[in-house]
Amino acid sequence: MLRPMKKRQPARARRLLVGGAVAFWLGFAAPAQSQTIRNTGTDNTQVDLGFVGNVRNSIILTIIGTGATTITNEVTSGMPTHASATIEFGTFATQLQPPPSNGTGYRVSLPSPGAVVAATLDAMVTYNGATTASLTVSRLVAAGGPPDVPLADLRVASPALATWTSGTEGAQVPDAGLPGYDLCTASGDPTCETGKPYNHSLAVFLPDNRAAGPFTTVVVYTGTMP
Repeated sequence: MLRPMKKRQPARARRLLVGGAVAFWLGFAAPAQSQTIRNTGTDNTQVDLGFVGNVRNSIILTIIGTGATTITNEVTSGMPTHASATIEFGTFATQLQPPPSNGTGYRVSLPSPGAVVAATLDAMVTYNGATTASLTVSRLVAAGGPPDVPLADLRVASPALATWTSGTEGAQVPDAGLPGYDLCTASGDPTCETGKPYNHSLAVFLPDNRAAGPFTTVVVYTGTMP
């Protein structure tokens, strides 16, 4: 008699934080248990083995630091809890003496003298059961006062910029509650291709007249498919 095998349940991930932060979550299903069927006979034996299954929609979102960018303090979670991590630029001067210790700094003169500090990242959605997907980034909470980064000064560019020449390059990271910035369509793809890394930049413009002290903000990456 054929006993049905236990079906593997693929993991599913939809959203992910970055902040000063970035994160990723991967799920793993327990391996199926092996089963044995037997039939015996004197001159001939046969076994009929059928296959039955049900493919489930699944999406995984992965964020990886590239180049000079290192992601730290990763916390792995499954939806609806967000995974989270941090990009720590360290202590630096806007004159870039010293420069940021994690990421890249650029001196700019517009919209006023200051510096842009940028992280370079790869974002990727791997999915099945659908032919289209989106991968967006926005602020997790609405922009506020210090130590938050002002709304216009948190920037994103897809593909990543080789250099930043002003504090208004790229696009403003959308505020919480607004449609996110789609990394895939911004790079020229009509939809996010499964398993394709989308190299992009997240950057902060810091004018020379900003008060000394820490700054912090959090962005959320959202991967969705129909």
